[in-house]
Amino acid sequence: MFRRSVPRRAWLALIPLVVGCGAHHRQNAAATTPTTSVDRAEATHASQPAPAPLPVTDPVLDLIAASEHHFEAGQSELGLGHFEAAKREFDTAVSILMESSYGGRTEPRIREHFDRLVDRISAYEVRALAEGDGFTEKQYEPASIDELLAMSATLAPPAPTAETKDTAQGDSVEHDVPIPLNQRVLAFIELFQGRLHDFIEEGMKRGSQYLPMIQNVFRAEGLPLDLAYIPLVESAFKPNALSRAQAKGVWQFMRGTATENGLRQDWYIDERSDPLKATVAAAKYLGMLVRMFDGDWHLALASYNGGPGRVQRAMKQGGLGDFWESIRSLI
Repeated sequence: MFRRSVPRRAWLALIPLVVGCGAHHRQNAAATTPTTSVDRAEATHASQPAPAPLPVTDPVLDLIAASEHHFEAGQSELGLGHFEAAKREFDTAVSILMESSYGGRTEPRIREHFDRLVDRISAYEVRALAEGDGFTEKQYEPASIDELLAMSATLAPPAPTAETKDTAQGDSVEHDVPIPLNQRVLAFIELFQGRLHDFIEEGMKRGSQYLPMIQNVFRAEGLPLDLAYIPLVESAFKPNALSRAQAKGVWQFMRGTATENGLRQDWYIDERSDPLKATVAAAKYLGMLVRMFDGDWHLALASYNGGPGRVQRAMKQGGLGDFWESIRSLI
């Protein structure tokens, strides 16, 4: 029977699936010579208390305090019904962090405040819109990554058949990101070409309208073009996909990561659902991740899905530097 084959470059999309941030001392000597006016002046100066040291400030805490001040001002304006003024204060609270030398999430204390700040502002925005102008929340579709991760957690990937092995080994496509044909990779190829074939095929058809644009952006940024297939698993190329974790859009950005990478999210628009703008942000984020992991795209892709902190912890705990060696700690 004829067996339909998944596009070879789409195999890269399985990488995110398999993972399913002393005091000075003075000694007084006895006077042995007559006291002069100079001596008296020096003695008077020495008897005066030393000036109090200037208070040491923590620039991180100062930055957080300034951000929180604008957030509280926004809350006050919102309570008075001044929605535009509230929006300006909320935007300033975020901008203070983003425009600092630390950025939104490079310093642990700022990252914690930043993520909490974005969540609080988001809650106010949704509530204000829902209660204000007859706003009806947009209907979102479930993100495919939730379904695929649930499936991979409950159903063991099928054993690869001889046909799958032959197909994979005979692949003549030159991949931008090398994919080792180990048992786990072959098992997911079997899954994609078997039970999930229709799902993959439907996603590829939907993605055909976005892939040229994505590849153009990645080509301009010097990124591997194979990465254009990441949304196949993350969202099946659905701009209105929303995951259980509230990641949104084709590239499944969380709010904090989206804001950090230049996507606007306010009371009027959420650019995570804009395929082009989200792709530009994804290119920026992927570039940062691969630099963080010294050019290892497997670790960078695992971080895209599971978070760089999680991957770094798994590597540190296992003492391993390779994705395939660390995979059992990552999933």
